[in-house]
Order: sequence, then C-alpha cells, then structure tokens
Amino acid sequence: MIFFLLRLFLCTIGIIFLTLFLISFVYLINIIYFSDTQLIPHLFNNYEKCNEEFAIKNKDLCEKIATTYWMIVILIASLVISFITLFPVFIMRKKNDKYSSKSKKK
Repeated sequence: MIFFLLRLFLCTIGIIFLTLFLISFVYLINIIYFSDTQLIPHLFNNYEKCNEEFAIKNKDLCEKIATTYWMIVILIASLVISFITLFPVFIMRKKNDKYSSKSKKK
C-alpha cells in the first residue's frame, strides 16, 4: 500500500511539472517568435536597454525580455523536477516481483 501511494505521489508531481514544462515551452515560443517585437537580438545581451531611464520608453520590450528569462528558468526547473520524479516511477519494483534482479540470479 505504501509502495502504491509513493508511486502515485511521485507520478502526480511528475505529471504536474511536465504539464508546467509544456505550457511554459509553448508560452516561451509564443513570446519569442509570434510577438510583434523582435526579441531574439535583445536576449542575453549585456547592453543597458532596460535601464531606469530607458525603461519608460521601452516598457513593453523590457517586460517581454524579463518574461522570457523567467520562462526559461521555469522551463529548466520544471523539466528537472519532472525528470527526477517520473524516472523512479518507471524503475521502481516491489521486492517480491518476479522480474526483480534477485529472482533472476537464483
């Protein structure tokens, strides 16, 4: 019973984070490629386009750049968490399972 509950808990968390990964991936593609402003040249540059004095002029651009950075962080974190929680679900076996490694050795 505990084995089943642990597996169900891990599977639920893994599916939630995998769904979050897919939603954030679609949203990130939507922001980067289907936006009215061209964001690709502005990403990962160290110039001060969104400084305090320029932020008023480029508010929409700065918001989209910040949203893109946060979507990348959420994308990576949710992928890692979903992999960590879903991987053990598929390799976990009960000790008395007929396909376990101990029964193969006998």
